[in-house]
Amino acid sequence: MKESMSSVDIAAIVIELQELLGARFVKAYQPGREEIRLKLHHKGSLDLIIEAGKKIHLTKYKRASPRMPSNFAMYLRKHLSGARIAQIRQLDFDRIVEITIERWDKKLRLIVELLPRGNIVVVDEDGIILLPLRRKSFASRVIKVGELYERPPSRADPLTMSEHDLMNLCKQDKDIASVLASELSFGGLYAEEVCAKAGIEKRRRAGELTATEINAIHEAIHTLFEPIITDDKSKLKAHIVMEGEEEIDFVPFELSSYENREKRFFPSLNDAADEYFSTQIAEVVEEQAKSEHDTVVGKYERILNEQLEARHKFELKEAESTKKGEMIYVHYLELEEMLQEPGKKKKVVTLTLPDTDISLEIDTSVSLHKNAGAYYDKAKVFRKKREGVEHAIEMTKEKIRTEKEKEVRIEEELIPTKKEVRTEKVEWYEKFRWFETTDGFLVVGGKDATTNEILAKKYMEPNDLFFHTQAEGAPVVIAKSGGKEISKSGLKEIAQFAASYSNLWNYGFYEGECYCVMGEQVSKTPPSGEYIKKGSFMVRGKRNYFKAELGLCIGIEKPFFQKESVTKERSYKETHRLVACPSSQKDKLDIFVEFEPGDDMDKNALSNEIRRFFVDRAENKEEVKRIATQEKILSLLPPGKSRIKGFS
Repeated sequence: MKESMSSVDIAAIVIELQELLGARFVKAYQPGREEIRLKLHHKGSLDLIIEAGKKIHLTKYKRASPRMPSNFAMYLRKHLSGARIAQIRQLDFDRIVEITIERWDKKLRLIVELLPRGNIVVVDEDGIILLPLRRKSFASRVIKVGELYERPPSRADPLTMSEHDLMNLCKQDKDIASVLASELSFGGLYAEEVCAKAGIEKRRRAGELTATEINAIHEAIHTLFEPIITDDKSKLKAHIVMEGEEEIDFVPFELSSYENREKRFFPSLNDAADEYFSTQIAEVVEEQAKSEHDTVVGKYERILNEQLEARHKFELKEAESTKKGEMIYVHYLELEEMLQEPGKKKKVVTLTLPDTDISLEIDTSVSLHKNAGAYYDKAKVFRKKREGVEHAIEMTKEKIRTEKEKEVRIEEELIPTKKEVRTEKVEWYEKFRWFETTDGFLVVGGKDATTNEILAKKYMEPNDLFFHTQAEGAPVVIAKSGGKEISKSGLKEIAQFAASYSNLWNYGFYEGECYCVMGEQVSKTPPSGEYIKKGSFMVRGKRNYFKAELGLCIGIEKPFFQKESVTKERSYKETHRLVACPSSQKDKLDIFVEFEPGDDMDKNALSNEIRRFFVDRAENKEEVKRIATQEKILSLLPPGKSRIKGFS
């Protein structure tokens, strides 16, 4: 999984950030130790996120701002307030971005180092450091106030390099992929892509390449990075690369290395990077909350183990003392004879009974009866200690049960939330996949592990119906029945909806099995000693199974009326929504495409085809473009490839 931006990502991002030229600086925040957020105004409000050593991009997500601004944020507010962005550029092909900011009284530069151990530095026109985010010292440079800013040692720029310079660079006894990755700052991914485009085996020794092969590499570099070399952002095809439900990378254009991976396309690399890193932040916050929860449980479990060991020790000592007291009475005469032997006149003697390994400590100043009583008294002491520990064990077990039943507490304000300006009311279920059965029951399905978790925890009632398949990666589907009976045809529709969004579709099945239980049968509490991963649940009790044919429709609803204002005089407007539903529901759609599992088209191609079909047949094409965006259509498609079955 990618943790920071590459030189290629930065080059593409900087092309897109040219739209910020002329933007006015409004405010600065420092939400993290290495991160700042610049609030800008340019044809509306914009937020630019910069994290030293990691990323720079515009964001549509909002995060809680610190109650007290940091010294660095206060400095930026004081010296940049009202200033405008005059220039944004990448320094050569390095992971360094320079933002020039001008105000009537000064001209400053914000230097953003996105390489490991990077920094964010404010310098004046002469390059003197006014304030760094962090004071740092390196072998070749020092980052502190008053020093002349010196950038890290630079490498060759592959985008401006001549074929002759590339030939000289290749005079090394290393494989060509390593040379391109390290010497030209491509990294392994793009170095291998260049080799593949040039038709050169990546393990070939660079010094053994012919002039023709070096020419092929030079041409491959210019072909692959043409959108960056020509500053043409229209040629970028930004997308996030998926591995199952996990986002593993984001790239500015398609690469052969990810040819067979599922992809989510975005209008810009800024959008893709924003989605990718914001998802990472949410996952980190959730993991930290889970770790803190597990730490509390683990503490009590360690205490319980210590208490169980103590109980076992007291049980052994109690049994031993009782047995020794009994042995005194069993061997009473023998012990009296042994005490009469020479050398047994000490106050306390240790005697070992014949044919046993039991040693008894006998106080010769009192009778054997009193010695036996002393052992019985010891047994009572150990028994009381054991009983005390057993009480403590029950209390600790109760604490463990209580902690495990608690939900993991997540600091919601730490999770980025998307800033959306909506002109229409959006119902809660529209954040998920949904439809209404023929008999009018609302059915809502999750899109991934996170939405599965939210749907089951927040919106499922005990008397709702819970649908799921045994296939891994299946969505949670709930029917908001409110305890009312759903017809057989309605249950069949819900089962088809649940089965179609499971991995059964990805595996190419045309039919699958789905089960149904009451909401009260579903729990996040695992059996003792077990763990339930995110998005999964425990289902207890009887299940009802259904056979379901796989198949879906995506379409635009027939018009319905939605309240537009909350004034005394009610006004309404005609509204359309993009929905996905079982094939039997297509009569409710104004226009639709019906599809089934197949090998014809992947999700990206299918979403383009569906959108083109809707726009071509629409009277109000601009309205349909707004409703049926490619991103919305992609979110409604099942996993894997599909075949169009029909349309209307």
